[in-house]
Amino acid sequence: MLTFLERVREWWQAGRRRRITAEKARERVDRGATYLDEVDPEWYRRVDSDTLELGDGQHCILGQLHGEFRLGLGRSHLITMSSAPRASLSPVHYGFKCVEGVSDEWQARDYDLLNAAWKDAVQRRQDADPTMDMDASPSGDSVPSANVEAVPPASEERREP
Repeated sequence: MLTFLERVREWWQAGRRRRITAEKARERVDRGATYLDEVDPEWYRRVDSDTLELGDGQHCILGQLHGEFRLGLGRSHLITMSSAPRASLSPVHYGFKCVEGVSDEWQARDYDLLNAAWKDAVQRRQDADPTMDMDASPSGDSVPSANVEAVPPASEERREP
């Protein structure tokens, strides 16, 4: 009996592993990026590809956009708590999370493929946006460069010692 259960488990995991290819990862990411284009136009402006890491809840796509992966699921409306049922928007199906139910090695491979696909999707959108060159940083960082002097407010200039 145990042998039968082991074979069923292996068959099930093999089906999951077939979903872990570069082509499938690109398809999932394209689906997720298109979804973000619809619900959050110019989302790619706030993503830093250099720190992008889907295995990290703060540095993944949703983490960079919303502060944390789980928070991003709700804010991006992938998961809704309304009483009306909604078509399932699986984070795995949209490339925001790795395939589950496989070994750690296969999950790591899936994350590697997803990271590469997301970096490509972000870069393509940034390259196609003519205003991206005007921005200081694609991550949305608004800190001025070090060579900019701070000017005191007008009220401080009028004070006498």
